[in-house]
Amino acid sequence: MIKSISLFFPTALLLAFLGGCQYLGGSFEAAADLDRSGKNAEAIKAYRDYLQHHPTSALAPRVCYRVAQNYETQSDYAEAIQWYQKVVQEFPGTDEELHSLLDLASLYRDKLKDPAQAMVYNQKAYDRYMGNLQIRDAIQSLIEAQYSSATALFVQKDYKGASEALDNVYKTFPLVFIQADTRAKLDSLSDRARRATEIAKVSVDWIVLKNETPFNKSNEGDFPSVSPTGGVLQSPDGSYLAERKRAANGKYYLYVAQISPKSDDAIFHILSQTIGAELPAWSSDSRCLVYWQTRGKKRKLLKTDVRTKTTQTLFYSQSSDLGIHPACHPAGNKIAYVYAGDVCLVDTDGAGYKQLLKTHEKLDYTADLSWSIDGTMIRCRQAETPPKTTDELLVLDVSAPTSP
Repeated sequence: MIKSISLFFPTALLLAFLGGCQYLGGSFEAAADLDRSGKNAEAIKAYRDYLQHHPTSALAPRVCYRVAQNYETQSDYAEAIQWYQKVVQEFPGTDEELHSLLDLASLYRDKLKDPAQAMVYNQKAYDRYMGNLQIRDAIQSLIEAQYSSATALFVQKDYKGASEALDNVYKTFPLVFIQADTRAKLDSLSDRARRATEIAKVSVDWIVLKNETPFNKSNEGDFPSVSPTGGVLQSPDGSYLAERKRAANGKYYLYVAQISPKSDDAIFHILSQTIGAELPAWSSDSRCLVYWQTRGKKRKLLKTDVRTKTTQTLFYSQSSDLGIHPACHPAGNKIAYVYAGDVCLVDTDGAGYKQLLKTHEKLDYTADLSWSIDGTMIRCRQAETPPKTTDELLVLDVSAPTSP
């Protein structure tokens, strides 16, 4: 909780006060100048002199509130409490009253270490807030606006910016003013933004399963729409096409075509090292194809750079349980695949592999995996004996590694 909610109406309210003081003489402006300069003792004296000369001024609530804040800044908590209480008692219904109640709660909680008294003033502030429909609606509108801004940043993949925007809500508005359902939305998006940021950066050894649930329609917007035509896969940046097809020798290879803005023709060229390749997936930077290759009894998870034609082995085994649908994380630094019925991850540098979980039903080598747009979830789909299908959602998080 912050010290006050003066941030709710900072500019308009202060300018209105400062602009309206001209007709009362210069003493208020002199006090305000001292206040802004951080000269607390001088500001207190000037404000109190002003009140002696203008006891019925419309600025009195503001002046008393600033006196209280300056005393608190000087750590003179007894005087600060006296002046906050003066505002509460003498100027009910003003914005300063609500500010003073919140500041009293914060002062008792953080400075005087009296949580019981802090709770008393928190409750009074909440009752005051709930009893003023205009203030309540205004605050809720501001909270919703900041939530919308955070959501927009999240959609733009600015997860750090989204986290900062959500943190700012809690820094700006007292917790008691944020309704439970709104708080749940804020916390959910904040957790998602945190996980998106952390999962993108860490090695697979730090990634754990947070939850597993059935996939449903509400999750569809979290995943990219993929509509391959005739088995042809377009790279994320739209500059390449990839296709798995049989060559003249009867073996399957991967073929790649570069899309030219000057021509509608796409000329496919074979990647000779991809003999026996299964269905490929593009890396997020559109430079590499990731795929399973079957050569005799050995299966490999490979990554081929379509520009340099260099190939890297990420994982290999003689097991027939290796999946044929690897999926690249949006950050491009890790790959999900199926191995021995479970979902596994490997770093793209081939540093290691980690088993994530055993799903409710074992996955076979045909299971299709896909990452969510933000990289926090994996969808596992598998067509089985009709009408039975598997469609699971794996929610991921980050924790300390459990193995060397």
